[in-house]
Amino acid sequence: MADNLLEMAVRQLGSSGIGALGSTLGLAEGQGESAVKTGLSTVLAGMLNKGSSKTGMASLFNMVTGSGGLDFSNIGEVFKDPEQMSSLQKSGSNMLETIFGSKSSDVTNTLSSSLGLSGGTGGSLLKVAAPVVMSLLGKLVKGKGLDISGLASFLLGQKTYIKDHIPDGLMKELGVSDFSKLGASLETHGHEQPQEARLQHKPEKKRGGFGKWFWPLLIALAALYALNMCAKKDDVKDEPGEVILEDETTMTEEPAQDGATGMQAGTTGETADFSTSFREYLDSASRDPNREFPLTIEFAKDSATVTGSSVPDVDALATILQENAGVTIAIEGHTSSEGDETANQQLSQERADAVRQMLVDKGIDGSRITATGMGSAKPVADNSTEEGREKNRRISVRVVKFE
Repeated sequence: MADNLLEMAVRQLGSSGIGALGSTLGLAEGQGESAVKTGLSTVLAGMLNKGSSKTGMASLFNMVTGSGGLDFSNIGEVFKDPEQMSSLQKSGSNMLETIFGSKSSDVTNTLSSSLGLSGGTGGSLLKVAAPVVMSLLGKLVKGKGLDISGLASFLLGQKTYIKDHIPDGLMKELGVSDFSKLGASLETHGHEQPQEARLQHKPEKKRGGFGKWFWPLLIALAALYALNMCAKKDDVKDEPGEVILEDETTMTEEPAQDGATGMQAGTTGETADFSTSFREYLDSASRDPNREFPLTIEFAKDSATVTGSSVPDVDALATILQENAGVTIAIEGHTSSEGDETANQQLSQERADAVRQMLVDKGIDGSRITATGMGSAKPVADNSTEEGREKNRRISVRVVKFE
């Protein structure tokens, strides 16, 4: 069972922190803890509703991982200090706008009415609850090594705890017909189990066949290639007027910006690197569940249209999936931090969807593939340099399950 975030928050805030918040907001004596739980539950319900869309869950992950953590050891003093409280509420207001959008005002009124508070007091409560939730979730994501799917699973696990604390009428404001349907699509979008569950897979037996002959064959091919090049060089010596250029596999792509000018999502190169590395990974009994493999693929600028007539890495991935029926994967689109984050996230989702569809078109069961646009949430390089930004613009594949 998932950790109870409401109880975690109460422990972190402590009686002194809750008392200080209640005093600052003008809550009735003894109302502090119940009001805090209602505020937290409202935020969590909104996150479950927001996460029901593909880009919504990625947006939440970005917000959780990008928000600064609160110092709970001194949280009471933060609530008492008008300047710090103002800064905290400003941050919370931005979070609520991301979670509820245009419904923020209606949600605030619903919470205020449920608790018998004025609109301003209810709004202040929510603006504090949001940063508290994000701070606790951020620590959990970091401490447990959760990815976007792990966060989705954790949020689903909170439904049991928030059910009795959400304000009357909140489901109507969120456009959800029944509480049981809140976040239900997270269960069907293919979000995999969190890392702890993925680490419990039994080690697979070492595969025979391919591993036995692949390396000897590769060495033999390398030797033949070397002999062939020597022969070419001899020909050059015999015919001085002729220039022979050796074939060269290049890895180039027109530099692109995220958002308005597009996302760079891979480079053209040999598929052997991906295919060999991915097969070796599957053959390993001690696989890192979070390892990702970039796919070499090019898209048109500002588009999810693949420009190449063939995509060797995707072809290789389809073959490997056909050979390993127990493998389930996640296709993830990534961008750098340049440009508009919403546009980047949407574009990364569309490109991840495009790669997933390519695999489905090649006969792979769609239930074995999830596609998620991560935006700039998972950089692998420094976004302050062009080289780093190019590395961050990528499409990657990650193994979710291997039975």
